[in-house]
Amino acid sequence: TTACYSITTLTIEVQQNPIANPTTPLQVCDDNADGLGVFDLSLRDAEFVGAQAGMVVSYYATPADAVLGINPLPTNYTNTFPSAQEIYVRIENVATGCSATTTLQLIVNPLPLTIAVSPFELCDDNTTGDEIEVFDLTTKDAEILNGQVNVTVAYYENLADATAGINAITVPFTNTINPQPLVAVLTNTNTGCVSSVDFNLVVNSLPAVVPVPPLSVCDDDTDGFALFDMSTMIPDLLNGQVDVNVTFHETFAEADAGTGALADGYTNTGVPNQILFVRLDNITTACYSITTLTIEVQQN
Repeated sequence: TTACYSITTLTIEVQQNPIANPTTPLQVCDDNADGLGVFDLSLRDAEFVGAQAGMVVSYYATPADAVLGINPLPTNYTNTFPSAQEIYVRIENVATGCSATTTLQLIVNPLPLTIAVSPFELCDDNTTGDEIEVFDLTTKDAEILNGQVNVTVAYYENLADATAGINAITVPFTNTINPQPLVAVLTNTNTGCVSSVDFNLVVNSLPAVVPVPPLSVCDDDTDGFALFDMSTMIPDLLNGQVDVNVTFHETFAEADAGTGALADGYTNTGVPNQILFVRLDNITTACYSITTLTIEVQQN
């Protein structure tokens, strides 16, 4: 309008953007096998910022939101893509408004796999009748791991100790009750994710042994030898027990090993009396007892 003018100055500045430091993925364990988990995104703030001062960190679902600084994700964020998701990070200098963006990997790690574990059974061999035995729990490791690698197993007497990771059982372990429940905890050494499974320690009773009278046969030819049918003694030896198999052996070693079972129609080798060893096998538990049977040749 007037053609009059004034002159002043304007400073233009190029401010340095923050540096978005590289960081490690944020990982959680998949507690319910759905591929989703809750991530505390603030756990990576310090890694992104490093030694820089006056910075704020925010997280976004898309790179465009990160550049514009809109629609930030909540600090406790549940991933929307199962198992793994990439989100976007904005680092902003509060004083200058300059910013940088980068990415953060979210990973949901599966728990170690668990299977139904069979009871750990032993026979009541030590101090028969007390139902107390010494268990080498490491013999269950292979069954519990079921072929998994980078996974360890620890044993606990109760779920509270297993959850807290305290009072792990040292091996060998002696049961105090029968059956005794234990908890096996599987830990993935790469991810730290854990799962647990219950199983029982069981001490099985041995077949009961009762004294039986000698099995006598008359010596018809006066040579001191006779034919014996030991099967006639089985009802007396069983004394009402079921699911028990009875075998006869010439030596204790054979009876203990379950070898050299004698057939019916056995001729004695010792005169006039001979001691045979009787093995009573529980066909369900495989526990066995050994007793003796005297066979004798009676003179006519």
